[in-house]
Amino acid sequence: MTPIFRVPLHFLVLIPVAAGAAGFLLPKRKYHFLLFLVNVVMVVFAVSTFAAVRWGADITQLMAGWPQWIAIKLVADRYSAPLVLLTTVFFAGTFLFSTRADYLDKTFLFLFTMLESALIGMFLSGDLFNVYVLIELGMLVIAILIMYKQEKQSVYDAMLYLMMNFIAMAFFLLGIGYLYRITGVLDLAAMHQRLPLLENPRAVIVPYAMIMTAIAVKAALFPLFSWLPRAHGAPSAPAIVSAVLSGVQVKAGVYLLVRMSQVFEGVIDAAPFFLAVGFITSIVGFLLAIAQSDIKLILAYHTISQVGLIVVGLHLGSDVAFWGGMYHIINHALFKGLLFLTAGIIIEEYGTRSYAEIRGVLRHMPAIGIGTLAGVLGITGAPFFNGSISKYFIQQGLEGDLGGIGLFVINLGTTLSFVKYSLILFGKPNAARPPSRDPWVATVSVVFGLACLAGGLFGGPTVALVYGPQYSAVGALGTEKVLTFLLTLAIAVAAYFLIVRRIGSFLSTIRRFKFSFNQITVFLTLFFVGLLGYTWWFT
Repeated sequence: MTPIFRVPLHFLVLIPVAAGAAGFLLPKRKYHFLLFLVNVVMVVFAVSTFAAVRWGADITQLMAGWPQWIAIKLVADRYSAPLVLLTTVFFAGTFLFSTRADYLDKTFLFLFTMLESALIGMFLSGDLFNVYVLIELGMLVIAILIMYKQEKQSVYDAMLYLMMNFIAMAFFLLGIGYLYRITGVLDLAAMHQRLPLLENPRAVIVPYAMIMTAIAVKAALFPLFSWLPRAHGAPSAPAIVSAVLSGVQVKAGVYLLVRMSQVFEGVIDAAPFFLAVGFITSIVGFLLAIAQSDIKLILAYHTISQVGLIVVGLHLGSDVAFWGGMYHIINHALFKGLLFLTAGIIIEEYGTRSYAEIRGVLRHMPAIGIGTLAGVLGITGAPFFNGSISKYFIQQGLEGDLGGIGLFVINLGTTLSFVKYSLILFGKPNAARPPSRDPWVATVSVVFGLACLAGGLFGGPTVALVYGPQYSAVGALGTEKVLTFLLTLAIAVAAYFLIVRRIGSFLSTIRRFKFSFNQITVFLTLFFVGLLGYTWWFT
């Protein structure tokens, strides 16, 4: 299959921000409509690029005609092309979803397009320093978007996010400098070729630990995740910002984890280290989610948990688990983005963020309720929904009973959290006002919900379509898996009503505790030292 046309890769990076700048003088509604149309075009371009890579070969573009290993290089391959397509689809959906949002002035819209360009550029970049620059750009834009409504708590959360990420990126920059001194290149492919030729592989342990520590911060791995709930669940952060951060932006850290592991695979293998970190991250994430009463914070902490699960899949050493982890990146973007979008509408309608004060969403706002339910079924791995397929593939890579028990615990914790969250869907509606009618909000919610269902019904073919490897997903839809899910659900319901509801004071104590900036920096240092020690010992 050959695409009808193919755009230069730098067009995918520049078009969103160029359109944002060119249309800035238009009236707000026309400007918003222009950016939506541009994003539809971006989806078409991304589909063409994806098709060229999937049924052709990797696409490499050297900027300004400079030679290989010197030029800034853009690369579309089977890792980056699907994420570029995911990003364009996600941004197009959020532009449509927010058509009538009051807070979207022209400055906000321009910043939003800049974030899109930064993310796409980061996914396509084959140059390590360029990755650093684009991460920094995206970081600054995200901080501004978080504090955009200028509420005190959001400003504080955004500044903490900035400070922690500035320190992480200082590690990243030092690691880049060290690697450049050793290899003489910034090109990722060139580094991959040159590192195994070093006489002493231990020479790259320090830059490796620096770079991977920074990436662990971006991916919100344990114990470096405390910035994420503050950023994604910030009280005044608009719904589309939280959705994009959790659905797409945090995946940049996971993507870089895969990329840099491939660059260093000839000299360093820290898969067991990250496997353990991923498992701990997943457990801690859902435990903290259970303690929350704020619906956005429940979702934010579960982003941490699901990222941990993805990292587990990527580092099990099994091909089927690896591609299951990659598929879960896409699935998580769909169901978690959907949940954040609908949560924003629910908060606006009910005037509260507390799950205990929200009831009857399905009756009060049927489309939003159906979208929320689809997202819940997706994230809990309910049969026939997308999360069940990626989790099934990850499970296929587990060895021994211990791994199976660990995954069951993660699934049980996720289900327990969303038993709690799902209470907002049922009962008598108690909203303070009649529901607002916005057909685009309903349309996007239902479409994303249907995508979660389609990703489950056609999970095996979807993995084959997107990534190439063909694995049977029949077992994920079989009787055994349905019974296992029902058993997990029954245990989760019992645990919620018999345990969680009776330890409210203890959960309240957990909710109030937050790490200080000084504690966060200590954790960052300990993570670096731990990774450094591990790689030194096993290299």
